[in-house]
Amino acid sequence: MKNYIVLLTALALASALPTEVAAASIEFTSTIQTSLDKTIASASQIQARTIQSLHTEFLNLQKQDQNWESKIDSLHSRNKDTAAAVNKQSKEIDDAKIASLEADVLQARERHKPLLSRYTALNKQIEAARSFKSRSLNALLRIQTTALKIPVGFARADIAAKVKIHKTAKDSAAQAAKKIRERLDDIDPINAQIKAKQGAIKATQNSLSSTWSAFKQAAKKSDPTGVQNSLSSMVSLSRQIIEEEQKIFKLESTVSETLAAIQLQMN
Repeated sequence: MKNYIVLLTALALASALPTEVAAASIEFTSTIQTSLDKTIASASQIQARTIQSLHTEFLNLQKQDQNWESKIDSLHSRNKDTAAAVNKQSKEIDDAKIASLEADVLQARERHKPLLSRYTALNKQIEAARSFKSRSLNALLRIQTTALKIPVGFARADIAAKVKIHKTAKDSAAQAAKKIRERLDDIDPINAQIKAKQGAIKATQNSLSSTWSAFKQAAKKSDPTGVQNSLSSMVSLSRQIIEEEQKIFKLESTVSETLAAIQLQMN
């Protein structure tokens, strides 16, 4: 179950993708747009077209980034809910059946208790009668115990059978739960990959943040070359982020498929 807790923790961490931070920090305000327009106006015709093309592409990439982030968050949320449901179900395998069988054991013991108690008491009396050296009393008690041997045997066999059935059901449920935990363990390497991709996105976003700052400074100075170089880098970095997001979505999809297979196994 420890690995399962690790699973939930890893899934929770995977949902906190840093793309949201980047999307929120990069915004073309009216001031920045005005500076960009002035820079484009001061550039050569070819350079102006290049800057406009890069700007349009970057805005499109931002939208793709937001879309992938939304898709990942939605899928992850479903995976987390499914994982919680699987965990709950694994703890409740055959609960009603096991409870019913346990009740059968208790009822059988209670039903046979007077007979077994009477048989135990007679045997104690036989032991006590030996000290009195009373053959007649000893013989009378033995007649009574002999008469009870067969029903006592049936009573003990009835209880033992019900105990065995109950134990078999518990062992079967425990084995089924173990198999589920083993299947859940298969998700751990996938979560490790998700965390690695998340780290890669964070590192790329840090670079994107620095490049965004350089872009704003170049636009403020009406530096066409600086703006073009910054935008080119921003486009490249954004593509890298989206590629990692696509990989994360694929990994989350694998988690989803694995959880679905586990649920099918449980039904």
